[in-house]
Amino acid sequence: MSKKNITIIGTGAYGTALANVLADNDNNVIMYGIVEQQVDDINIYHQNSVFFDNKKINKTIRATNSMAAALENTDILILGVPTAAIKHVVNDIIKYAKKPMDIINTAKGLDEENLGLLSDKIKKYFEGSNVISTYSALYGPSIAIEVVDRQPTAIMIASETIEKAKELCNVFSNEYFYMYPTTDIAGCEISAALKNSIAIGGGILKAYNAGDNAHATLLTLGLNEMYEFGKHFGAKLETFLNFAGLGDLILTASSKKSRNFRLGERIVELNDAKKALESFNLTVEGVETARIAHEIGVKYQISMNFFEIIYNILYNNVKPISLLNNVFRDVKLV
Repeated sequence: MSKKNITIIGTGAYGTALANVLADNDNNVIMYGIVEQQVDDINIYHQNSVFFDNKKINKTIRATNSMAAALENTDILILGVPTAAIKHVVNDIIKYAKKPMDIINTAKGLDEENLGLLSDKIKKYFEGSNVISTYSALYGPSIAIEVVDRQPTAIMIASETIEKAKELCNVFSNEYFYMYPTTDIAGCEISAALKNSIAIGGGILKAYNAGDNAHATLLTLGLNEMYEFGKHFGAKLETFLNFAGLGDLILTASSKKSRNFRLGERIVELNDAKKALESFNLTVEGVETARIAHEIGVKYQISMNFFEIIYNILYNNVKPISLLNNVFRDVKLV
């Protein structure tokens, strides 16, 4: 396949990891960032030390703080910014883009405003412009530091057509980074968002030394609730069994590398979710997701026992022991 001109919006950890993969595949990669120190770090020292200390990344990766320069020749554009920043970023992209591009989103979450899918909201931001050619998104167990270290990783790309998904798989895939195609954007997106809240529960059980049986049970019932939620949006069952569903859930709800998992442990340590959140300096996506998922569940009468419990722990200051005492009762299985 011929080289692609790929722009990554954001100089965060995951965007840098993807840049390294794509540059390893001989694509022309440019990253746009607003932090001058990170831009210089990438250009001069070939590293992003804020996230990866002195680990070197592919020397061909370029970085800029000029959106116009970043979009000069773009074929594929990757949104590597947090959900809250997407609207502002899209406005700038529309302003400076030179031609239609394949848009790939990496942000995880749900649409708080419309109680729906984030993908629908992002596509709406691009409406009326000639910037977006196709929309896709990345999902799966892919901790950034392991990708930068070129450790084996497999994820999904969800696109509107299977042909586009397969085409993009060829752009990303190599001997350590494996990508698989799907068209179930809804199923992948819901899995990616909801597993973060389940991971908070995983941390809570770990902190109580509840045991491996309890942990396995939590993952099972969590996966079932993800599917019950996904059915409302037309998601396919098989999606919850692939890398975007089961794979990402196992990783995020089991690893201390997961911020959501560590927050769950902190909640038990302080026996108070509010205090834990105040003392936790990192963004934890599962907190906001739990609230939005709860509201969607109430609106559409989706039965989700775990999400009801975790919502009450996070937002009504119910003690975390309530998860251990109640989550295994009356489990609804697919």
